[in-house]
Amino acid sequence: MTALNRLSQVNQVVSVGSVDGVATTAGFLSWLGRIVPVVFTQAFQVDKIDISGWEPNRQVLFIDLAVNNQNSAMTADFVKKVRAAGHTIVAIIDEHDAQAWQQVLGETWDSLTVKPVSQKEGEYKSSGALLQFVLGPEVTEHSLELLQAADAADKFDFSTRFGQMINQAVKSRIGDNTRRVHLAEWLAFHSEPDEKIRGWIQEYEQILANHAAVIKQATWVVPEKMIRVNTTGVVIDMSGLTVQLYKIAPVVVMEATAYHKPAGGHVSMVAFMTNRKDLDFVAALTDVEGVELLGGFASKANVTPASEAAATEVIKKLI
Repeated sequence: MTALNRLSQVNQVVSVGSVDGVATTAGFLSWLGRIVPVVFTQAFQVDKIDISGWEPNRQVLFIDLAVNNQNSAMTADFVKKVRAAGHTIVAIIDEHDAQAWQQVLGETWDSLTVKPVSQKEGEYKSSGALLQFVLGPEVTEHSLELLQAADAADKFDFSTRFGQMINQAVKSRIGDNTRRVHLAEWLAFHSEPDEKIRGWIQEYEQILANHAAVIKQATWVVPEKMIRVNTTGVVIDMSGLTVQLYKIAPVVVMEATAYHKPAGGHVSMVAFMTNRKDLDFVAALTDVEGVELLGGFASKANVTPASEAAATEVIKKLI
């Protein structure tokens, strides 16, 4: 049986909910010619997937799903759960780390019809590009456009017709996977958004208006180097807004309300963010008198509002 014949038997998809994951899933469904159940997730959330409601003997395809690089045992346990329930993992369309998948799958690696690849080492840099290669001349014109949009989105280019549509439709409710399912199913067979998708895009247009208002009220902390904004109570697209802000200054101070796991809910905090690779804000603010860190990483350190003044003085000296 050829790889394409085997892929045509897929009747359950598990995909990552990124823009490229949604577009690749839509591209696959378009080629398949029918709708099959899709579950959207993230590599670090596969333990939350409830497979008890799946129909028996599913032929499963993973799309854009990497091994959890912080806890590979989570991925291994999910694979075991799927197989123990009588389902078969047919293929893994993923470009993140083939070796990690090989370690998780062990001797069952060879049973995959399509194996994942490694982006850093291989020719195919996205799941969309990998699926396009697998489908070869069998790829349809509509599927091809979706897979090319997925490839662009993997590089954070959302300017394609489908990439822009998916990106804008999910951003106003980023955690709602039902939107992703609808997008994948609709776009598999349509080139234009339906009324539901248009409504979601309109919500994002309001978010863009919010961004403009936030930027208009921004103040300089250090001219040309450090800018401060307040997003408290405002619905934003964090990645989209920070891209805009970094065009103004390489360091951004953002007052916001955000979820803080130790507190078990949303708290007020101030984030110090940068696109400079030579700066480590968490290291700079650790064990500084008057600064209470609320977590973060090198390019983004969160502190309590009461810590802002002391933290600002430290960051000023760094830049």
